[in-house]
Amino acid sequence: MFRWLGGIAPGRPPAITAATWRQVREIDALTPTMEALDDVALKRLGRSLSYRAKAGEPLESLLVESFAATREAGRRRLNMRHYDVQMLAGSALVKGAIAEMQTGEGKTLVATLPLVLYALAGKGAHLATVNDYLARRDAEWMTPIYEALGLKVGIVESQMDFDERRKAYACDVTYGTAKEFGFDFLKDRLIKRQLDEGSGDLGAQLTGGSTAGGAKLLQRPFWYALVDEADNVLIDEARTPLIIASPPGEAQAAEQALFRFAANVATSLEADEDFEQDVQKQTCELLGRGRSRVRAFERPAELDSTSLLEIYDAVERALRARRFFSRDRQYVVRDGKIVIIDEFTGRAAEGRSWKDGLHQAVEAQEEIEVTVPSGHAARITIQDLFARWPHLAGMTGTIATSAGELSRTYDVAVAVVPTNRPAIRQRLPAAVCADQT
Repeated sequence: MFRWLGGIAPGRPPAITAATWRQVREIDALTPTMEALDDVALKRLGRSLSYRAKAGEPLESLLVESFAATREAGRRRLNMRHYDVQMLAGSALVKGAIAEMQTGEGKTLVATLPLVLYALAGKGAHLATVNDYLARRDAEWMTPIYEALGLKVGIVESQMDFDERRKAYACDVTYGTAKEFGFDFLKDRLIKRQLDEGSGDLGAQLTGGSTAGGAKLLQRPFWYALVDEADNVLIDEARTPLIIASPPGEAQAAEQALFRFAANVATSLEADEDFEQDVQKQTCELLGRGRSRVRAFERPAELDSTSLLEIYDAVERALRARRFFSRDRQYVVRDGKIVIIDEFTGRAAEGRSWKDGLHQAVEAQEEIEVTVPSGHAARITIQDLFARWPHLAGMTGTIATSAGELSRTYDVAVAVVPTNRPAIRQRLPAAVCADQT
C-alpha cells in the first residue's frame, strides 16, 4: 500500500512508512489544542519544547508537538497551513533523507518543520541554498513562523562583514548558500590554526582585526543542515573546491615579463593555424607553426634565462585566458584587481583566484599588476563540507534518479513525496527539431 512512498536508496529503510502516516494523524489530533492557544501561549510552548530538548529529551519524542506548533504558527502568521503530505516530507527530512517534491508543492514551507525541531536543541540549524537571493527570500518569508515559536533567524550573505556573520550563525536558524557556509568554515580553520601556532596574520586579515580568543570564530559546531536544491548542491557541485588563497605578493621581474610577453604574443596567433582549442575542456595547445612564431618574437631581456618550454606554457595559458575568459562575464576589474564572477550565483567572489597561472594570465591580458601565483591557505570540497554535519537532509524536485549516488556519497535515503492533489501535469517525450520551423 505504501510502496509508492518509500525511500528508494539501495540498502536503506524507507524514510516514509505507514508509521509516518500514523504520526501525521497524531499531529492532526493536536490541531484543536494548538488553535486554542493565544500567541503568548504558542511562544511559551515553543520555549518549553526547547527547554525539554536542551535537557536531553530525544527530538523524535518532540516531533509531534513541534510539527503541530509549527503548522499552527504557519496558519496564524502566514495563512499557510502545512498539508499532511508536507508533514510526511518534514518527517523524512528529520530522519536525514532527501525529499523529492514536485514543483509547487511547498518546499520552502516544509523546511520550517525540521529546522524548528532541530533548532530546539539550541545548537543551530542551517538551510543551505544556491544563491543569496533565495536565502534572503526564504528566510524573510518564513521568519514569522520561527518568531511565533520564540526562535531567532539569521541570514549569511556574501557582502556581510565578520561580525554580522557571527551574529547570523549564533541564531537558532541560519539561512545562507552552501559556498558561504564553506568559506566561513575555512576562515574558522585558518583562525584556529593561527591561534594554535601563534603566528601569521591571515586570520586577522580575514576578520579585519585581532583573532585573540575563541569567541572570534564564526561558526558553532555543526548540528543539522538542510540543503535546498540538493541535486545541484550535493551532486553537480560536489567536487567543486572552495579555496582561500594565501596572500599574493609582487611578481618578480621575470615572472611579470613572462606573463606580459605571453599576453602580447597570444593576440597575434590564429586558431587552427597556430594553435588548436578544446572548447569543452577550455584548453589551448600550440601547433608547430605557432611554436615557430613564438620563437620568432623578440623576447625581453628578463626572459633570457627562461626555457622555451616555460614560454610555450605561458603562451598557452594566455590563449586560454583570451579565448575562454571575458571581462564582465567570467570576471570584472575592480580597483585594479581581477574579481571572479561565481558561475552559479553571478555574484562577485572576492578573494578567489584561478590556479596554475591562469589568474596571472588574465591580469596580464587586462594590463594590470601581475601578482605571483598564490598557494592554498585552506581548501575543501562541497562534498567534504556537508559530510561534516552529523545530521544532513535535502529537498529537490528531481533527484530520484541519483538515489544510488547520494546513498554512497552522503549515506542518505531519498523519499519520493506524493503531491497534495493528483498531478495533472503531462510529461511529454523530448522533441528534437532540426530548425526553428
